[in-house]
Amino acid sequence: MKLKLKFYALYKDLFGEEEVLEVPEGTKVKDLKEMVKKRLPKGYPEPVILVNGRYAEDEEPVAGEVHVVPPASGGRGRVLVTGGDFSIDEAVSKVLEEETGAVVVFVGYVKPKGGKVKELVYEVHPDFPAFVEKIIEQALERHGAQDAYVVQFEGPRKVGEKTLIIAVSSETRDQAFNAAREILERIKHEAPVWKLEKRVDGEYWLSGDKEIRRLS
Repeated sequence: MKLKLKFYALYKDLFGEEEVLEVPEGTKVKDLKEMVKKRLPKGYPEPVILVNGRYAEDEEPVAGEVHVVPPASGGRGRVLVTGGDFSIDEAVSKVLEEETGAVVVFVGYVKPKGGKVKELVYEVHPDFPAFVEKIIEQALERHGAQDAYVVQFEGPRKVGEKTLIIAVSSETRDQAFNAAREILERIKHEAPVWKLEKRVDGEYWLSGDKEIRRLS
């Protein structure tokens, strides 16, 4: 059986953008993970498999096309991915409602780390908006907040430039703070977006809790 693999971030550096693999009928996600793991250099993170825009379970059979991604570092249109700039005030305006009593805004920036970092390059999976829409829905429901808007910047970002904006509105400040924190932490740990850190001593993929020096 032929299976098309699309690779992202540090895996794309290793294997190229895509390849067609001959696998036995009945191959499952866990089997595919093992096949990929055997080809990874020591210290690389275990791959995650996406099927039809979602994380696939280990026991699922694979067929057609799957996306092989490293661990992370639609809907109502509450998620924007952009390579340009975006106003913090505009993000706030997206979440204001008649009964809004508080808006909490998180803004991430590229930090220089003592002059070691030159820039970050963000690679964002096409299904990132759908992933984050689900995270937003769950966080708003759990904490009773009103609305949220997320801007994820992609491509190269210089020191001092914005990397992520999260705006959350609610009737009370505690609702907004709690929902914003959950959205931030889940984007960091769950959403398919990866960072390549360009430093004075080389380039490093930041994947999960690992730093992998980029292959030259």
